[in-house]
Amino acid sequence: MIFFKSDKDTHFDLYYKIVNISRGRDFYSKCQVPDTMDGRFEILILHLIVLIRKLKMENQEQLSQSIVDLMFSSIDLSLREEGVGDLSIPKKMKKVGMVFYGRSTSLEQILETDDVTIKKNLLDDYFLRNAFSSNASNKKNADLLSRYTIAFEGLLTKVSISEIPKLDVQSKIQIFNTN
Repeated sequence: MIFFKSDKDTHFDLYYKIVNISRGRDFYSKCQVPDTMDGRFEILILHLIVLIRKLKMENQEQLSQSIVDLMFSSIDLSLREEGVGDLSIPKKMKKVGMVFYGRSTSLEQILETDDVTIKKNLLDDYFLRNAFSSNASNKKNADLLSRYTIAFEGLLTKVSISEIPKLDVQSKIQIFNTN
């Protein structure tokens, strides 16, 4: 499967920007998210879900769906490149879909919360459970991810969709540089 991109394919630009953001070293070094396929997927879907919420708020459901489709195609391609057999791909993709839509439902409900303190506490629980396998020793790391998520969501609400691919998130969100 080869992806061809034209200049009008906004979904490619947005998806790959989110992929690049989610590969930031700070998630794995300072937040200590496990640098595994599962850990990377957790950070990827966090960013995708926040982006998708923005797109839906701006009535860009078709663009949102194109990004989700691209994510699933990209994961499918990655599995094939890793040598996963054709007969195993559907089972693995079903699991990826269940995780994505489960996380999406949970995160969207949390992000709908207006009270920032409640939202932060719910995010702490969410990350502790999902990114850190309920290991209580990672409470500080979950807190850092929660603060980052709130800041990232706030940042996306302030920019237009066309600005997102050019956005320098690291310079705009300084949470990892503070103690």
